[in-house]
Amino acid sequence: MTGSRGLRVSRALLLVASSLLLIAALAVFIIARPHFGRPVTYAGTPITPPKAASDATLLDGKGQPAHVLAPGVPLTFLFFGYTHCPDECPLALASLAKAYRDLPPAQAARTRIVFVTVDPEHDSPAVVERYVTGFDPHFIGLTDSRAALEPLWKAYGVAVNPESHEISHGDAIYAIDATAHVVLIYPPSVPAADLASDAAKLTS
Repeated sequence: MTGSRGLRVSRALLLVASSLLLIAALAVFIIARPHFGRPVTYAGTPITPPKAASDATLLDGKGQPAHVLAPGVPLTFLFFGYTHCPDECPLALASLAKAYRDLPPAQAARTRIVFVTVDPEHDSPAVVERYVTGFDPHFIGLTDSRAALEPLWKAYGVAVNPESHEISHGDAIYAIDATAHVVLIYPPSVPAADLASDAAKLTS
């Protein structure tokens, strides 16, 4: 009898212990549930599925060869424009500059801002560099011959009419991730806060 009673007590204690563990596990799940499986939302328009980003070797502000994309960089914001643009270009670059300044230093170091001209006849390396660094000294400005630039324009849907000298471009800011895929796009009027918020998520 004593042995049977001891066995029943042991089973009861085991049941109580199991119940307490289950309650604790449920409590942890309830507390942590908002952090599991929560979809990440972005201010930019997602590209689904992400599109492979095209690279090219162009000329930087010193006239030296430079890639549009840098391997392993978590985030590149790419924008096409020209230095005499009266509206969309300065608007986009001003938003990018403020967003870049608003990022914590560690995340800013993981972010590149690249400007590629659509007006190579007027935008020399020195002109482009002076233009983009006027918004932020960390910005990278690239130019080259029309022949070198045209394949890149085509890859990103940029249209330039060399006969009429009318310069038109997609007016899109492209967010490119570490795997060299375009994951988000933005209009040039995007608020800096939206760019900074998305950059923080993509570089964290």
